[in-house]
This record gives sequence, structure tokens and C-alpha cells, in this order.
Amino acid sequence: MSDINYKTALVTGATSGIGMATAISLSEAGIKVIATGRRIEKLKALQSKISCEIIQLDIRDQDKIYSSLENLEIDILINNAGVGKGFSPIFKTEPEDINITTDTNVTSFLHVLRAVVPGMVNRKRGHIINLGSVAGLYPMASSVYGGSKGAVHLINQNLRLELSGTGVRATEICPGRVETEFFDVAFSDNPEKKKEMTSGFTLLKQEDIANAIMFAIQAPGRMNVSLIEITPTEQAPGGSKIEGIK
Repeated sequence: MSDINYKTALVTGATSGIGMATAISLSEAGIKVIATGRRIEKLKALQSKISCEIIQLDIRDQDKIYSSLENLEIDILINNAGVGKGFSPIFKTEPEDINITTDTNVTSFLHVLRAVVPGMVNRKRGHIINLGSVAGLYPMASSVYGGSKGAVHLINQNLRLELSGTGVRATEICPGRVETEFFDVAFSDNPEKKKEMTSGFTLLKQEDIANAIMFAIQAPGRMNVSLIEITPTEQAPGGSKIEGIK
């Protein structure tokens, strides 16, 4: 267990999947949770499961990011809100999917950091968990989504340098395929592609990622877990299994 007495965590995108699982794990560890998300009914459902504060927030609303988050005293930031649009090759991607993906996964991601991190630096305590993806570490024929998560990877690497000497830690979590709503959104117009991406081997559970996040948070203060790459057993970068192996 960490020797840092973290008290409060902000979780963006807490209405489902990894965000919700992490909010639950944090609450069970005795940390006060502030949960944000677009869907107020989902936030209220989470509030019925755990003791938490909720903030309805569309992460693309940059003005509300600052008005809602800038003055909160946050020890742990789970910078999780993101979207999986933009899996098509760039020459087939819908222009709107480019905007949605980059606005959510990069621009608003950075604004959340800008709103929350100054308070951590001033207090000389805090832990930032940035949700990346294996698609941001390896080429996977996904210029838009993969590029947006590649940006998250370099943001976290630069953030580690920027935070040196402040006492604030930064961790990037890079999951492979996880059984969440992600694929429902990513392939809402392509059910065959969704089936291809979610079948053939056992996907990770959202709790697996939450457990990895808790490991990083609970590490002793002398230790920064910079990056965790976690995939299903049968998924490797560039594919899911060796051709011909059943």
C-alpha cells in the first residue's frame, strides 16, 4: 500500500467500462470519488453503488472543464474519458470522426490536465493516470484513433519530465481489447467489424484494468509506474494469434 495518503480522486468517463470499474475500486479503497460523464442517469446509477460526488460533463465542453474542475482539490486524476471513433483508414474516415476523436482524445484530454494538475503541483502531491492504448504504442492501421492514443503516450512521457521535482506522479495505462461499451461506439455502423474485434479469444475485463490502475496508485511514494501495457493472453501487437494455431 502506498505511503502517500491520497484522499480524493477525479474519474472522467465514469459512466461505464474502465472508468466505472476504477471509480468503484477507488471507493472501496476508502478514497473519495468525484465522477464525471455525459450521461446523468449512469452517474446516478454509479452513485447508488458507491459513495461519490457526480458532475455531468461532456468532456468536449472545454469551458465546463475549467468551471467544474479547476478549483477542486484532487489527489488522483483518472484521465479516462475517450472515444473509439476513427478506426477506418484515413482515406475512408468520416471527417466528423476525425474531429470527434481528436477533440475528445487529445484536445479535451489536455484541457483536463491543465485544469487539474496546477493544484497538484502547488500541493506537491498527486497521481495522474492517463488512459492510453496499445494502439498508441504500435502501428495498427488506425491513423486517427491510433494517432490520438500515440499523442497520449507522448503527452505522458513529456509530463513525467515536466513534473520532475514536484512530487506528482504520472502513469500511462495501455490496454488491449477490453470487454466494455468501447466497441459498441467504435463500430456502431459496422456490426461485422465489431464481431471480428470482440470474438476469437477472451477479452480483458474492465476490472483487470482497474486493478492495474490501483497497483500504480498504491505503489510506494519513491516509485513511479510510468507505463503498464496489458493485453488479453491471445492478443499481441499487430494481431490476435499466430496463423494456423487453433
